[in-house]
Amino acid sequence: MRITNRFLYPLITLFICCFSLITNASVKEYTLKGLYLDSNTGLTVEGVKVCVVNTKSGAKTTIYTDQEGKFVLTLNGESDFTVHGTKKKYFDQKVHSFSTIGKDVSEVIDVTYTINEVQLNVPYMLNTVDFEINSVFRIKNSDQIDALGELLKDFPDVTLYITVHSDSRGADEFNKEMTRKRAEYIRELLMAKGLLATKLVAQGAGESELLNECGNGVRCSNQKHLENRRIEFLLVQE
Repeated sequence: MRITNRFLYPLITLFICCFSLITNASVKEYTLKGLYLDSNTGLTVEGVKVCVVNTKSGAKTTIYTDQEGKFVLTLNGESDFTVHGTKKKYFDQKVHSFSTIGKDVSEVIDVTYTINEVQLNVPYMLNTVDFEINSVFRIKNSDQIDALGELLKDFPDVTLYITVHSDSRGADEFNKEMTRKRAEYIRELLMAKGLLATKLVAQGAGESELLNECGNGVRCSNQKHLENRRIEFLLVQE
């Protein structure tokens, strides 16, 4: 029996439609509801550019917060996701994460994040940036240096002071020199992004400005020592 195109085309169309329905039905959809607050005032922030990335597929979705600082997204499939918010003259150094794996599709994923409105003459810490032990050029989480470079483009008339601090372990002079070199390295990274050298000041504080009691000769846990290892930046109108 010969099957003509007259009968074949409807069969193919029916197969494609059924396959599409089955495929779509198998993809779970989740609802993400988010809120951005100003970390200084606690007020909602409008116009935050929110980038949500599916770490499994690499798919990226961008949305902006509304007048109430809120955003809503539909997420396809079970996966891990990252969220990062940006806004002019604001600084959010943390990349947030959440997962839909194992969650019921009826469960709404609610998240609340904060973002810093950068102010002049106020020091900020790059909490997620650090160097490998005894290294000047091997920096961890350099993405935050990139974010700092983008932030500085919003402040063309200010000077950035970069100060690197160490803990008390090691000789005082060694720590002083090491932090100076690290600050200079960060300055060079920012200059490579087109920022003016005259607007970037690098400083190495060594162990001269500890945040806790863990000075020379004091026994402390590694975690307590790490509290003193930090990188700070300060924007000054000059």
